[in-house]
Amino acid sequence: MKAKRSVMETRALTLSPDRLLPALRAGIAAREADIAARDARSGAGRVRVTSYMENIGWPELLGYTADQWHDDAARQLELTLRQALCWLDNVADDTVPGFHTGPDVGWYWDMTLFGAEIRHTPDGVPEFLPHLLAATSDLRTLGRFDFAATGAMPRLLAKYAAMQAVNRERYDGAFTIGFPPFHRGPLDIYVQLRGYEAFVDDLTERPAFVADALAFLADARLRFARERAAFLGEALPATTFVADDWVNVPFITPAFFRDVLVPVYARIRAGEGAVTGFHTCGALAPIVDALLAVFPEIATLEVSGWNDVDALDAVVAPRIGFAASVINTVSLSDDTPTQCAKVAALRRAATRRPVSLCAQAIVKLYPTYDETFARLNRFLALAYAELEAVG
Repeated sequence: MKAKRSVMETRALTLSPDRLLPALRAGIAAREADIAARDARSGAGRVRVTSYMENIGWPELLGYTADQWHDDAARQLELTLRQALCWLDNVADDTVPGFHTGPDVGWYWDMTLFGAEIRHTPDGVPEFLPHLLAATSDLRTLGRFDFAATGAMPRLLAKYAAMQAVNRERYDGAFTIGFPPFHRGPLDIYVQLRGYEAFVDDLTERPAFVADALAFLADARLRFARERAAFLGEALPATTFVADDWVNVPFITPAFFRDVLVPVYARIRAGEGAVTGFHTCGALAPIVDALLAVFPEIATLEVSGWNDVDALDAVVAPRIGFAASVINTVSLSDDTPTQCAKVAALRRAATRRPVSLCAQAIVKLYPTYDETFARLNRFLALAYAELEAVG
């Protein structure tokens, strides 16, 4: 059955910049009232249901290019307001936008600390130029970054200062402008710069090089954290986060994770402090025991849409919450039985542990954004109905 068509609310595209902040604040108040009403019906402990637009979904809808977003501090702040207002106007989820943001100079900016060169298509897809590490197994190709001068850092620092100025001058300090941390995991960086095929060869031909490279990248994270703290005049954060999308069986083996990555992760935890969050889009079941052992402070596990929730629920201690996602080709599809099955698994898990549900990475999979939002809202309504008794 096709999603019922609706007419998308477009005021976020047309309001003058001076009217955006008041409109967003009013929209937030309305969203909070909607959430309170859902809490009253289903209980304050109900499963929260959220979603978000993938970064490549916004440029076409709001009429800008990735370069305009990346290079213009004032434009990024204005578009941040337009994105949040558009979402509130068109998506009936539990998302409440906040005013914490920071400079964005492109996806994977952290890899430029090691010499990566990255371009972006107009809609924001990153394109990597070949790195010297792909041609030679030599750690010297990764260099030693200068916090102020290497890669994207000059642009990032300049945009951070510019965003602070725009925030003061145009928005009366309504935003909290943060400086991005370095959360990229060492395996992500190694595989991206070296290439997956070379990585596989390295595992058998140069295992010591793999271990040395991953340790080097883990240490670089810590040095960045220290230099970031000094730049901001702050203490080092007490906790940290690791995002390593190549932690994905069968692209790696459970044995590689336990024997090679776990010592590197222990090194990160020893240097940066408690790792309270971990992200991968991959399947966790084959390695989740080792992951939670090396990062024992994780209280909520990100569970991507590629995981079997029932299988994870059977092996993960109930004290660990699940922040679970459903992939967009399911949430935006006509396959209601699969949607119901996904939500039912979360409902079962929610009887044992804290659970939230995210319809992840929305993009225009259909001819119009009208239809895309209509399909998303249909899925959200289904999820609310299926999870109603959990609260």
